[in-house]
Amino acid sequence: MIDTSEEKKNKIKDSLNKTKEKRKSQEIAIIKTKLDYDKLNKNTLKILNRIFLEAKWLYNYIINKEFNNDIFNIDYKINEVPVYVKDHYETRKLKYISSQMKEEIMDRAIDNIKGLHELKIKGFKIGSLKYKSKVTSIPLKQYDITYKIINNKYIKIQGIKQKLMVNGLDNL
Repeated sequence: MIDTSEEKKNKIKDSLNKTKEKRKSQEIAIIKTKLDYDKLNKNTLKILNRIFLEAKWLYNYIINKEFNNDIFNIDYKINEVPVYVKDHYETRKLKYISSQMKEEIMDRAIDNIKGLHELKIKGFKIGSLKYKSKVTSIPLKQYDITYKIINNKYIKIQGIKQKLMVNGLDNL
């Protein structure tokens, strides 16, 4: 009789092998699109503007050494960040940006730090990361959850009810 732990190990091994086989036929795709702002309603435009504003707040919070001594161990479930306003900090809530978007923004900051580190190792003179005055892109990493491509003109993004008309999907 096979031990239950052996059965479990074999199931896991089979599952991993199936996954490896499936991934051999998959391709990585990075899709850059531009929104058609003329087709957005006021509520959607407000939500999109707020998402990008919250992304800026989060990125600036991540790279601010005053609040973070260890950038590599920040919790992506954070719901509030301090934002510098004129001469003091105010705490702002992150309401519209999803956890996966937060995680990707944190990964972007970490990648930027790693890139600077590599340049420093190669002998280049580097500075520190600068605060962003505007964030123009947010990576969406999980298809069918954070985003979904409806057809070659429309996408759906998590947290936004309206389908968004975009340019750049017809090259898929």
